[in-house]
Amino acid sequence: MENSEPASGFATATIQKVRKNLAFRSKWSEVNGAMGDLGTYIPIVLALTVAKDLNLGTTLIFTAVYNILTGALYGVPMPVQPMKSIAAVAISSGSSFGIPEIMAAGICTSGALFLLGVTGLMETVYRLIPLPIVRGVQLSQGLSFAMTAVKYIKKEQNFSKAKSMGERH
Repeated sequence: MENSEPASGFATATIQKVRKNLAFRSKWSEVNGAMGDLGTYIPIVLALTVAKDLNLGTTLIFTAVYNILTGALYGVPMPVQPMKSIAAVAISSGSSFGIPEIMAAGICTSGALFLLGVTGLMETVYRLIPLPIVRGVQLSQGLSFAMTAVKYIKKEQNFSKAKSMGERH
């Protein structure tokens, strides 16, 4: 009988947390938060769709489910910065980095972040890696995206078939 109380207490606490997290505090902050990540997420997903034949429908559905679950459990949707890094490499590299490699990189990244979070080592890693190094990686990814974008701007894009067509006239 003693084991049922902690489980029911955990369930009750989880339900209360989800109710609190799903309550709208300010409609403007909710709208602002919802639009914040879309400015980078949608272009990256569209670029992956064109460059790597990513299934757009499946990606958007699972992203929505993930954001709803993390928003309900933690109060805010989890940022996907590591996944943006993986996408940057996938888009800017040639055919050597396809969908299976993207999936493997995502699984390995999530596993590493999970272990760092569970063990409490995330704070140690944060203190060990200087901010200029982080900013340098961000800059290099941004420049890589820019160069790839120029390459795609030069060509006609068929988003419905996820293909780059011929040169623009």
